[in-house]
Amino acid sequence: MRRTPEIHVTGLGFPEGPVALPDGSIAFVDLLHAKVRAYGEKGVREIATLPGAPNGMRRGADGSLYVANNGGIAPRSLEELNFAEPQISGRIQRIAPDGSWSDFATALPGGKPSRPNDLVFSPQGELVFTDPQNWEVLGSDASAYLGGQLLVAGVDGTVRHLATMTGFPNGLVFHPDGSLLVGITMEHRVVRFPWRGDHVGPMKEWCRLDDRFNPDGMVFHEDRLYLTGSGGDRVAILDTAGRLIEMIDTGPGSDPTNCCVHDGRLWLTLGIPGQLVSYQL
Repeated sequence: MRRTPEIHVTGLGFPEGPVALPDGSIAFVDLLHAKVRAYGEKGVREIATLPGAPNGMRRGADGSLYVANNGGIAPRSLEELNFAEPQISGRIQRIAPDGSWSDFATALPGGKPSRPNDLVFSPQGELVFTDPQNWEVLGSDASAYLGGQLLVAGVDGTVRHLATMTGFPNGLVFHPDGSLLVGITMEHRVVRFPWRGDHVGPMKEWCRLDDRFNPDGMVFHEDRLYLTGSGGDRVAILDTAGRLIEMIDTGPGSDPTNCCVHDGRLWLTLGIPGQLVSYQL
């Protein structure tokens, strides 16, 4: 079955991190324009402008939006990166319901620069996030790449190291069984960590995609994992065992970066085209 998207918003810089809000609107970040916006019945509204480049986003139990800010890098195209002026150190930021924002976690361990990419709340209410570190060198000097890491920010903003990772750790989500899944973009696979409450167990491969599919953002809805493949222009729908159920072709150059499910629709941010679209499920 071929699915047809509905296009809701165009002309964005490089959107990511869609989140459904209580009023039914869909919030999302824009790396290139350093903004957080929302789309609803009255069109697009601006929630906040942040320094750096907001990359991933989740809504907390307190009603605030928590943003993984990579410090100021955004793709202009598949070949060109934009560097914000000024650059800031990578961090986690919090946007209150009234649109005011503050830094939540700024002291990150590991190599420099740290570039938080995506995040998810743990069952304990902490923020687990991926940090692919200095990924901007991959197009020019891959030997200088520091590799990725998995970090967690406590409720007080203190950050702890959970795991050192290879490749480019990207989207992440908790599996219904309580384990943590992390997509490794450059390795075309999703790995699984047993979740121990304050640390993780040994990493194992959970599923492997084809070599043209680069895992990006992901979300579980009911018993299905929706996994965007920004490189490869597709969305994979997997069951809880990691078996492929369906592959949605989003079209050449669409670059789907992340997703959420709301009101019976799969909402996607398309990075390079700068669009927010949805598919009926």
